[in-house]
Amino acid sequence: MAASRVERNEDDEERSGCAAVVVALLGLGLLLAIAYWWATNQDDPPPPPPTTTTTTTTTQPPPPEPMSSSVQIERDGNTVAISGNVQTESERDALVSAVTNAGLDVDDQITVTPEVADSDPRVVAALLGPLLDGTGDGSLALDDGTVTVTGEALDPVEAEEITAAIETATAAGLTVDDQTTIRVLSEAVQIEALQDEINQIFELARELDGQYPNFDTSVEDLSDGAKATLERVGVAMRRYPLPAADIIGHTDSRGSQATNQELSEERAQAVADYLGGLGVESSRLDVVGRGESEPIADNGSEEGRAENRRVDFLVKKRES
Repeated sequence: MAASRVERNEDDEERSGCAAVVVALLGLGLLLAIAYWWATNQDDPPPPPPTTTTTTTTTQPPPPEPMSSSVQIERDGNTVAISGNVQTESERDALVSAVTNAGLDVDDQITVTPEVADSDPRVVAALLGPLLDGTGDGSLALDDGTVTVTGEALDPVEAEEITAAIETATAAGLTVDDQTTIRVLSEAVQIEALQDEINQIFELARELDGQYPNFDTSVEDLSDGAKATLERVGVAMRRYPLPAADIIGHTDSRGSQATNQELSEERAQAVADYLGGLGVESSRLDVVGRGESEPIADNGSEEGRAENRRVDFLVKKRES
């Protein structure tokens, strides 16, 4: 009986052990189930923020545009004001010299700036000279390769000089805007002005050479002094294009009157031909011979005879 009781106790212990195992397994399964449920019912975590890469770009400023040569020139009476920017001292000197060479006062306001793009204001200086000679008041402006010229040419010769200078500037690559005009004087004013200028030319020749420009003794050929004087006369006649002129030939007293009359006419014609070669219209020139009849010096000396071998000019109204 005691053995049976022992066996029963052993069976009870075995059953109790199995039950404990079962309970433990059930608890473990319950924990697993709870863990699974909890895991499947949680919100998805927010995604991590995107990774950004910041690139810093350093932008170099563009190089500055070169300054353009810019020159402004204004004449007021005998004073010329020059302002603006040029690249070199030599360009500045060329502009200033163009003013002083014309006998005018200069108000120098030029700035020398190496950064200036060179449009060669020395070409402008070449244009400036004729402009200063040819206008009482005027202006010249250089801006980015374009030259604007304004003013009033005092006569056709000065207008020609300005035109020639403009052609030179254009050939050098500048663009020239020519706004100059030509002053036209009345015929009466031109007659008086031309006669005065011719008289001054001959007086100057007399002071330089000691006598009026003259001819050789018995031929109509012009002396070198006469040619130089007549070249100045030709410029004066083109400067005043409206009047005409009598060209009056004279001789000394040697030879016959008939021979001297013919020779005086030949001398006057030689002068007219020479002036025609200088661009003076032949229709403006009338040839007159006075022979030996109007001496201005003593024919008894060589010096006097040399002065008598001359040509005079009498400016007059041109015939229609």
